[in-house]
Amino acid sequence: MVMPLVAIVGRPNVGKSTLFNRIIRERKALTEDLPGVTRDRIYGDADWGNRNFRLIDTGGLDSASEENMKKSIASQVKVAIEESNAVIFVVDGRDGLMPEDIEIVDYLRRIDKPFVLAVNKLDSDRADNKSAEFFETGVEKVIPISATHGRGVSDVLDDIIKLIPASDESDYEIDDSRIRITFLGRPNAGKSSIINRIIGEARLLVDDVAGTTVDSVEIPFEYNEKQFTLVDTAGMRKKANIKRDLEKLATMRAVSALESSDVIVLMIDSTLGIHDQDAKLVNLAERRGKCIIVALNKWDLVKGTEQEEKILQDVEDKLRFIQWAPVIHTSALTGKGIPMLFRESAKVYEQWNTRITTGMLNKFLEAAVAAKSPPFVGKRILKFYYCSQVEIRPPIFIIHVNRPKDIPEFYKRYIINRLRDEFNFHGTPVKVFFRPSHEEKKSKK
Repeated sequence: MVMPLVAIVGRPNVGKSTLFNRIIRERKALTEDLPGVTRDRIYGDADWGNRNFRLIDTGGLDSASEENMKKSIASQVKVAIEESNAVIFVVDGRDGLMPEDIEIVDYLRRIDKPFVLAVNKLDSDRADNKSAEFFETGVEKVIPISATHGRGVSDVLDDIIKLIPASDESDYEIDDSRIRITFLGRPNAGKSSIINRIIGEARLLVDDVAGTTVDSVEIPFEYNEKQFTLVDTAGMRKKANIKRDLEKLATMRAVSALESSDVIVLMIDSTLGIHDQDAKLVNLAERRGKCIIVALNKWDLVKGTEQEEKILQDVEDKLRFIQWAPVIHTSALTGKGIPMLFRESAKVYEQWNTRITTGMLNKFLEAAVAAKSPPFVGKRILKFYYCSQVEIRPPIFIIHVNRPKDIPEFYKRYIINRLRDEFNFHGTPVKVFFRPSHEEKKSKK
């Protein structure tokens, strides 16, 4: 059974994201003193009273605005409300009751959605009288809270768990076996569009303004009976181009998403080619030991043109250091490449978790050295003794040799490439460390 969903809704800048962060106990949603900062739906796992549920943070509902972005936000909020089991409706106690608040209450009643009314920004008992006017909405109970200080939040949670489905809590355990796929790329590379195509709904905002996605957005998804979590991130720009604190925080959030991910999909706009920033992103992913897939998006626009040859040459030249990463062609418009994306993600994830026995590794090492003899170092030949795997995610190996500091780079590359080929390490970094053997240490004594 899927965990119950609880959506947090309200006007812009009433403190929804602060309450979201307070409930899930981490700073996941962006909070800044600007109306409408949260644009996409943000999901987080929460628990209260031995009950697990999934919390959704949403953008601000502003019925007075006719701007395209705010219309999109309103659409996003309505989808979140419809898919949720219950709603936490947050209002601003300092502003008092606003016409938009009444409209939101009317909407929740109209669709028969159970909700709790939380009057935020009331930091003390003396301020609680400001919540009285919200009884004009016809709600029987209003709860004064301070999301910033945690005041009254427990009362909100006590009421909300009464509104969500009850069942054996083992049904709601968080599944750590999901493959986390994080989509990284420069602004407007099509990350949100491809995820919308995958899930079949406009869950993520797609706008022709570069950098529409601010937060990292997580979406549980099942494909061919395998469980995935799709993570959309803010488009990452060069530091010189990140001027506002909000953009800096969004970039930090994208890096944080990378850290906690299993598979990184680098989305590249095929019509624009590969930029230095793309190479820096995958270099960071490689150094963090993540699986990597390169997705050449908008392929339908370059197929059969001169740009097709150019972008493929770009991959070969500028992403040479991750030649082991699979390259797929995608299109959010046609859906091209989506089945391949999931097949490759499952495959590279399996290789990322692969453990090779020491016996197999030593047979490999013996054959590799026999096929290409190690070079002499001075008057002594390099001797390779044995190999063992010490870690997975990514696979890490130690090869014991008599003079590890003297191994030429070309021979290190040869051993690593043979290791990749032998055990089909596909799409995952492989770390190999050369260490002195026990025999060599004894001889020095």
